[in-house]
Amino acid sequence: MDTVLELKNVTFSYDNNVNVLDNANLTINRGDFIGLVGVNGAGKSTLLKVLLGLVKPTSGEVIKDKNIKFGYINQTTSQEEGSFPATVSEIVSLGLKKKPFHFITKKDKENVAKVLEIFNLTNLKDKSINSLSGGQMQKVKIAKVLLSNPNLIILDEPTTGIDQESTKVLLELIHHLHAMKKTILFVSHNEEELTMCNRIISLCDSSIKEVK
Repeated sequence: MDTVLELKNVTFSYDNNVNVLDNANLTINRGDFIGLVGVNGAGKSTLLKVLLGLVKPTSGEVIKDKNIKFGYINQTTSQEEGSFPATVSEIVSLGLKKKPFHFITKKDKENVAKVLEIFNLTNLKDKSINSLSGGQMQKVKIAKVLLSNPNLIILDEPTTGIDQESTKVLLELIHHLHAMKKTILFVSHNEEELTMCNRIISLCDSSIKEVK
């Protein structure tokens, strides 16, 4: 197996010295589609921070492929993207990760157009992000992440706060990402959303357990 990321005996605690993670182990292999479940307060957000390198474990080891490139999608809405006016196309273009005022090439524009088409966003490309529904905004954020060509996509409860029809569309898009050979970690409180995953793990009692 080609391992993208591995946790080995990872423990993490905040200042109160209560272990949020306790001797946790996890291996993510290239091409995995992993669902992560756990009740509120189980430590899912902390686990993601450890995986993303935002916090360091109290003990244990996080081993990452040297070429790892994360794509992270949270459950926020368009209003949390910033107060500045921006169109769908402009937000997706941020996935190019160009330096400020750096020239966008013809190829860059073609790549943006291709991603907008994949996510059925072409007709919204000139719309302000502040006019989008929650489901549409999640599509925009996933499109932006895909444009950056990550090799591990982490989705943190992306269906929270969106209607049933938008959830169905979003789940189909996530399935499409996996069909594109992307490695995915999908966090959800609803196990029914994770039926397409090839692995399901649970965070319970500060440890990671394989469910499926």
